[in-house]
Amino acid sequence: MTFASIEYLIFLPVVFLLYWIVCRRNKNLQNGLIVLASLFFYGFWDWRFLGLLLVTAFSTFFAGLWMNRVDDRKRWWISFGTIVLNLGILFGFKYYNFFVQAFVDSFSLLGKELSVSTLKIILPVGISFYTFTALSYSIDVYQRKVEATKDVVAYLAFVTFFPSILSGPISRATKQLPQYLKRREFSYDTAVSSCRSILWGGVLKLCLADRLGIYVDAVYGNIANHNGTTLLLTSILYTIQIYADFAGYSLMAIGSGKLLGIELPENFVRPYFAKTVTEFWRRWHISLTTWFRDYIYFPLGGNRVKRIRWMLNTMIVFTVSGLWHGAEYTFIIWGAFHGLCMIVERLIYGNKIKEISDRLTLLNIVRMVVTFCIVSFAWIFFRAENFADASMIVGKIFTSHGSVFTDPDTMVYSFGFLLLVFVADFLTEFCGGRFQLLNNKHTVVRWVTYLAMIVMILLFGVLDGGSFIYFQF
Repeated sequence: MTFASIEYLIFLPVVFLLYWIVCRRNKNLQNGLIVLASLFFYGFWDWRFLGLLLVTAFSTFFAGLWMNRVDDRKRWWISFGTIVLNLGILFGFKYYNFFVQAFVDSFSLLGKELSVSTLKIILPVGISFYTFTALSYSIDVYQRKVEATKDVVAYLAFVTFFPSILSGPISRATKQLPQYLKRREFSYDTAVSSCRSILWGGVLKLCLADRLGIYVDAVYGNIANHNGTTLLLTSILYTIQIYADFAGYSLMAIGSGKLLGIELPENFVRPYFAKTVTEFWRRWHISLTTWFRDYIYFPLGGNRVKRIRWMLNTMIVFTVSGLWHGAEYTFIIWGAFHGLCMIVERLIYGNKIKEISDRLTLLNIVRMVVTFCIVSFAWIFFRAENFADASMIVGKIFTSHGSVFTDPDTMVYSFGFLLLVFVADFLTEFCGGRFQLLNNKHTVVRWVTYLAMIVMILLFGVLDGGSFIYFQF
């Protein structure tokens, strides 16, 4: 089931009522219900992969307990073994075929043909997300940033939490785990705020992302028959689609979590108002960006090393980030391109990159447009099926111009909701939230807004739009 499905609209209220009526007086009952609900939710996709999820959860839990009882040298080996085990599982399911094919391709370049069999492997949904959540706990215990918990039910609730297990936000043990170690109290205001997040997330997903997806999929599914003008427009629209899709998911995940008294980390802060690519990554998929920063970039030395080493660190992190998203050359190119852009920006701005004002000046508008164009260009490699398709798209954009392919119904609805989302984000970004509808102090205004959004979803939403884009990662 997805957040936008009928099944979830039944599942979430049932869990909510059981949680606050039957389990509200006891922390263990609350956590137990979360575990059962999460396993049901995940098993609804494919029950065969529940074993993998539990291996990851139990291996990191018992590794934490073990590390508490041994000296530092053994702690290192336990932590290392846990990382190898869980990354090994991730590698086997997500990357084995890619690296086998890369090995074959490398010999082909030398004129030697190899015949190596690949495996028919189904990628377990959410494996990249829950693996990183569990590993954050194991690493933090090793680094003594968090105390290993003896409460196995609380820990299972933390790792398997159904709102975030499929596509994040990626939870961190230092901030999220303590919430499961105490009883949660019901808050009416928090519940209302949660529903607002879910509702707005639904508008982003169903009314904007899935509407744009109809057009984007039609064009990208038939690249050879479209000119560069159409492909340029489609690439820009995909830039909007993936934001609306993933930000919509994150809002619904965060809202679902808050309904059960669990605060998940913020994942998006209006990324397309970023004035540099560096700032874009402080606003986009924040939970993943900070994970790579804390567990890869900083251990490599971050930027407190010689310039050439800092450049290498940046390229390593963003290349790995690209590979994390998918086992394709296009994802690696996408990640490496962002890393290269961040290096160039730092060389141009130096330390002044941190001093760019947030004011809406002409210079900052130019910076936003340039950053948006750079990010949109990179998304071409992210969306294309393979490098050949990406090359064709880029080539046509610069050489083949003509009339734009149109889908009137889709375009009219899409641009109407694009304007709505842009205005909402613009007012939040530059007007300090002074113009509020969902949070308006007047009850009538709030309820009219709620009803209007529900009507918009029912009338204009693509209610059979399918899964979220980031489910594939």
